[in-house]
Order: sequence, then structure tokens, then C-alpha cells
Amino acid sequence: MDTPFADLLAHAPMPDATWSIAEVERDTGLGKDTLRVWERRYGFPTPARDAAGERVYPHQQLQRLRLIKRLLDAGHRPGKVVPLDDAQLEALLAQARSEPAVGDALSPASQPPRLGDPDTPWLRWMADNRTDLVKQALQQHILRHGLGATVEQLVAPLCVHVGEAWLRGELSVYQEHLFTETLQSVLREAIATVDASGQTLQRRPRVMLTTTPSELHGLGLLMAESFFALESCHRLALGTSTPVADIVLAAQQLQVDVLALSYSAHASRRDVVDTLQQLVEQLPRGVEVWVGGAAVALHRRGLPDGVTVLRRASEVHLQVHAWRLRHGTALAWGGVPI
Repeated sequence: MDTPFADLLAHAPMPDATWSIAEVERDTGLGKDTLRVWERRYGFPTPARDAAGERVYPHQQLQRLRLIKRLLDAGHRPGKVVPLDDAQLEALLAQARSEPAVGDALSPASQPPRLGDPDTPWLRWMADNRTDLVKQALQQHILRHGLGATVEQLVAPLCVHVGEAWLRGELSVYQEHLFTETLQSVLREAIATVDASGQTLQRRPRVMLTTTPSELHGLGLLMAESFFALESCHRLALGTSTPVADIVLAAQQLQVDVLALSYSAHASRRDVVDTLQQLVEQLPRGVEVWVGGAAVALHRRGLPDGVTVLRRASEVHLQVHAWRLRHGTALAWGGVPI
């Protein structure tokens, strides 16, 4: 690929083009509320208004927002990058391209492969828009190696590689989105297959999976759910961005044992520490909080007491086993849970 598709878009002559706030949200992944908050707090973006009084964004501002989103995904904080001009953003991005993302540092032996390497077909498939090959290869890997091994040994590192390729401009936004949707589809199919196998009935702990309001990324949560499924846990998936009050209410009404949360690398200290403190204080007594993700590792020292940190999704197995021993829910004879 001589010139990345994202760079072609960036240099296309579109001086008069404008974009609605919904279009900017779809293109960049930055939420409408986030864009409005930045407008008030940092003085950028500065949208115009159409005939109906709705916000419209010039193409130059859309390009700048794309740069900002790349830097946020690399671990930078909004207050440090949103006020910067284009030249400063480009300089930061050039620096980020040569470093691993915050919370995702790789050893030299496992640095993300480049698209041109002959032994890295995954990234080539995505660059060529061959999501059918990505899906087929993922399904075959699960059949050969199992769901747990696929998530830990293939999916987790592949997500880092894709994020790095996008940061370098080797994959466009839409290609990264296609990869994520394909991966989520395959994992959901595999989880359904595990449930349908019926080797054991679903049993405690009753686990509720979600993310807090500012966290829009659900892939880490789905990876964790794969391991909860393999442990035959009752699972209650609420999706992403659930308000704290609703998480507490659901935990009460659904009588959950464990609240499982995921925080991606872009989450701020406030997103992680403050919301977890609220949940620990408000959740019904006996509900355990298990958390994972790059931001959790980054802000681990500030976490409230009583929160269980999962460094990898595969640690679900150990935590579930320990929970069942503590609560006397080991299997009795005949496979019937006590």
C-alpha cells in the first residue's frame, strides 16, 4: 500500500465540505457530548450553524479531530491535546508512532508487524478489506485451539497490532471499525456455541458485565465474557456506557454476585477511580467488583479497596474458582451445583 487510505482522505481537496455532528461522531468515534464539552472547555472545535441552527463542522476541523482521536487512543489526555494546533498535533503523533501505546507496552520480540511483512496476513487482509478472510481465520483458530486460547494468544495481541497500524496511518478508521465488528461477531458466535454445548448448567457467580458512562469500548468486556462463558457463569450483559445509578439498580434487581467492568486505554483517572469509588460505596453488600483494561493498569494505585484487578481476561478462571470456593458452590456428585 503506497499511500495509506487515511492520508489520501486527509489531503483530498474538500475546502467547502461540512459535516454534521452525527457524521463527525461516526467518522472519529468522538461522542456528540464530548464534542460539545470540548467546544465549551477548550474553544475547539468551533462549528458553524446550518439553516436549522444545527452544528456543522468544516473539513479542516474534522481532520484535526481525527488527529486528536489518534492521540487519545495512544494514551494522551484531552486537556493536553485538544487545544493544540495542527502542527503540534502532527509532531505529537509522529512521536507516538515510534512508541507503544500507554498501557500496551510490548517487548522487542513482539513489536507490532508492518503491513508489508510476508508473515502478517491479518493486517494485509484488513488493508485489502478482506474481512471475510479475517472471520474465517478466527473461526478456524477457535475450532483448533479453543475459545480461551484464541482470545488470550491471538485476539488480545492482534488488537494491539491493529491499534498500532491505525496509529501509523496504515489502516483507516473504517477498516479498524470493520475489524472490531468482525471480531465481536465471531466472539459472540463462539460464546453462543459454548452456552449451547450444555456441558454444565449456568451457575453462580451471577456476573453483570458493562462499562461506566464515559467508556464506549466493549471489546475488552466481550473478551472477558468469553472466559465467564467457559466457566459456565450466569451472565448479564448490559452493553457499554451504563450510568452508575443504573448499574447499582441493576445489581440490586438482578441479584448479581460480581460486577465486571472494562476500561480501555483512553479512560482518564477520573473515569476509572471516581466511578469505581461511587460503585463500591453504592453497590449492595456482597457484590464484588472485578475490573480490567489498560487504564486500570495505569491508575491501579488509586483504586478503592475491595476492587479485584484482572491483568488479563484469562484470569477470570482463577477468580471464578476462588469465588466458588469461598461461597461453597463447587460441583457436588453428578455435576449438580451445591
